[in-house]
Amino acid sequence: MAVFSIAVLSLLSVACFTAAERQHTVFILVGGTGDLAARYLWDGIFNVYYNGFHGRTESDVAVNHTFDFLAAGRTAQDQGNIILNSVLKSSIKCPQDSPQHVLCSKRATEFINKVIYMSLKEEGDFVLLCNEIQELFSHSSSGVNQELILYLAITPAAYENVAEKFHRKCVQKMRELNISMKVAIEKPFGLDKATAEAMSDKMLSFFEEKEIYRVDHYLGKSLVKTILPFRFSNPHIEKRLNRNNVERVEIFLKETVGVEDRFTLYKTMGVLRDVHQNHLTQLLSLIAMDLPSDLKNDVQIQENKGRLLRQVASVRRHKALFGQYFSFASHGEQSEKSAKESISTTTNSTLPEGAVPTFAACMLNINSPRWHGVPFLLVSGKQLDVRESYVRIIFKNNRVCVSQCSEDSRHMKSLPIISQVVFHLDNHSQKNIGIPSILISKDFSFPQCPLDLQESEDPSFFRSSLIYGTRPESLHVCALLKHTQAYVSLFSDLFESRRTNFVSTRHLLLSWQIWDYLVSAPKKVIVYNKADPEVRLSFTIKDDKLVFAEDDGDMPARIIQENEKVITRSEVMHDYAQTPASFLGRKLITSHADHLAFLLAQDIDRAAQRDIDSKGSFHLALAGGTSLLKVFQMLAQSFANLHWHTVHVWQVDERCVPHQDEHSNFQTLDRELLRFVDIPYSNIHPMPVDISGSLCDPELGGAHAYSDTIRHMVPNSQFDMVVLGVGTDGHVASLFPGSPDLRVDSSTHVVVTNDGPENTQQRMTLTLPILNRSRRVSVFVTGSHKQDIVKKLEASELGQASIDSFPILGINPVNGTVVWYMDYNAYAGGHEEQSLISS
Repeated sequence: MAVFSIAVLSLLSVACFTAAERQHTVFILVGGTGDLAARYLWDGIFNVYYNGFHGRTESDVAVNHTFDFLAAGRTAQDQGNIILNSVLKSSIKCPQDSPQHVLCSKRATEFINKVIYMSLKEEGDFVLLCNEIQELFSHSSSGVNQELILYLAITPAAYENVAEKFHRKCVQKMRELNISMKVAIEKPFGLDKATAEAMSDKMLSFFEEKEIYRVDHYLGKSLVKTILPFRFSNPHIEKRLNRNNVERVEIFLKETVGVEDRFTLYKTMGVLRDVHQNHLTQLLSLIAMDLPSDLKNDVQIQENKGRLLRQVASVRRHKALFGQYFSFASHGEQSEKSAKESISTTTNSTLPEGAVPTFAACMLNINSPRWHGVPFLLVSGKQLDVRESYVRIIFKNNRVCVSQCSEDSRHMKSLPIISQVVFHLDNHSQKNIGIPSILISKDFSFPQCPLDLQESEDPSFFRSSLIYGTRPESLHVCALLKHTQAYVSLFSDLFESRRTNFVSTRHLLLSWQIWDYLVSAPKKVIVYNKADPEVRLSFTIKDDKLVFAEDDGDMPARIIQENEKVITRSEVMHDYAQTPASFLGRKLITSHADHLAFLLAQDIDRAAQRDIDSKGSFHLALAGGTSLLKVFQMLAQSFANLHWHTVHVWQVDERCVPHQDEHSNFQTLDRELLRFVDIPYSNIHPMPVDISGSLCDPELGGAHAYSDTIRHMVPNSQFDMVVLGVGTDGHVASLFPGSPDLRVDSSTHVVVTNDGPENTQQRMTLTLPILNRSRRVSVFVTGSHKQDIVKKLEASELGQASIDSFPILGINPVNGTVVWYMDYNAYAGGHEEQSLISS
């Protein structure tokens, strides 16, 4: 096969290049004749090529970057060549009125003629592809950096097959040749958290995390890329982005079209999976995340975004509203007539349960000191009145006039006055604004416009006399100078390895953690007409829930409680139709692991609320290890609104390592929970295992000191709630089988023990006497690796097994309760795989 190479040079004159700065990339577009490639991808690639690829090193030295392009598809070779040529000619267009039209047309013809098609239908085709790649790289000069980019513009169902074959036939050879790799994939990235995890695990078995680039084209939009720079450049606005000043944040993506030819895919997706879980959540993170100290610090940006996503509470049903446009069903197998009949026979124009929503309004809450109590409204829908997308930050009117109040009358002329900052993201709005821009109310001093935006006072800029609820003359405007298509921007980022504008595995799973419950929950879906002329979709916030305005606050007749279990498509029911109500004579709660963690976190929240109301405080002791990670995360995500300033957190046990050590139980507790809730430092009580650099030194009396602290601060030395795990050997806290510490006297509350299995680190732990003084004890057990100990504990009821054999049997509160929380895998040996984690 002939070898073609496209040289993409900077438009700037470059005198010379060193070999170390030169790079050659082989770019493979799998799905190169598909709809996405035809509509966006080839045009994006060509624009980067035509405009001159500006690869930059840190010293801003231009890079001589050459490319080979391959298109791959399932069509046979000869037919595929014909289709590809047609796709490229229809996709790549040069504006007729451009002064560069002749040059653009010349480059377009050159580009089209040099893209190679390869069929990827049979196993042997991947061998041919790999051979072709090696042949292309063999023509690179010595010393040139070599890079392979695999872009998967195919359905998610095909990702695994293509990635697996490519990995088996090509990847190892590429690594042996020291060729760096990137693989880019398009959404959807799973239908729920479980499928997203499975897909991610499979991709990570083929490629490294640093090689995977998940594409969310919204992150490539020109104005979206100015959000962080705008915040960074305007500290007088940034300092007001908090709960004391912001009334609400609106994040909207409205479309006038329906699903059209995407019906088959859309009916498995719905609007939440299609828009909310990805585009809108990414916008929320850019608005609400803490700013990095340096916008060029990609690692810090990713860390701050991840921290923010961790703080967003899982969306519950009462904070979401849904609709489906009238003719949706007519796109599928039903006719327009049957769709109308279906709707006409439904009372109140509400569809049966299971209907696919094409509209959703959701209220999200961020559990952090900065954003606590501020509603973030994420709204999207199809066949709405206008096509537009924006992020609108509405500030509280906290100003109270005392003197010279007549001066305020000057504002009356421009009513309504709304203090706001709006990121108007596109140029499609038929009613408001012609180009992407940032609008800032004039109660702020004039902002610093980021690079690529400039101040504008052009009256033709506005298409309406009322813009986002206020008059144009009351707004500062930063208008986008040049609009770059999203895929053009993202291809540049991809070629330059800028990961900030791509979705990492961690961020993907954190975003699914926010939406996983809601996507599978039953929904009340109303019907609306095209453009919603009856204004059925308008809604209000009432008592921390969303209500359609026309309902006057009435909720559906059947209210499903938050603790009802909704089985997702990814969950496999266990083999038992029922589980018993008790275990070892104590109350037993069973569910799947994630939902079980929610139930325990909810019970902690309810117990805390009762105790705080009755006595003003709540003392919570938490065991260490990794078994309780899900519980910590659920408390941080969904129950951060608890009155943490009256909660005291204690440790049940701790390894004798510094608190900054990765094996420290306190570090895990801090990383997963404490840093995300508004708890005073004085209410956090870590075990003093490290005193002046000495670890659990008996002469320093750390155990005695912790015991004294408990006696001094915890009324009657009685914890309000203790949360424990169980080891595979039956140990509890850090009290292991056969340990003499199981038999300490009632006045000994804390000990340092060396009695664990071989290679077990020395630990500090609470003892059975103080654990059994607790008012409530919860035991959390998950994972199939706990089945054996669960069976042994069950058998112990029939015999005389002692606490020396199974220390957990020593948990018998004198005047308290015990509740077991056990997932199906631990109790019944369900089919879900669990991580082999120790308690």
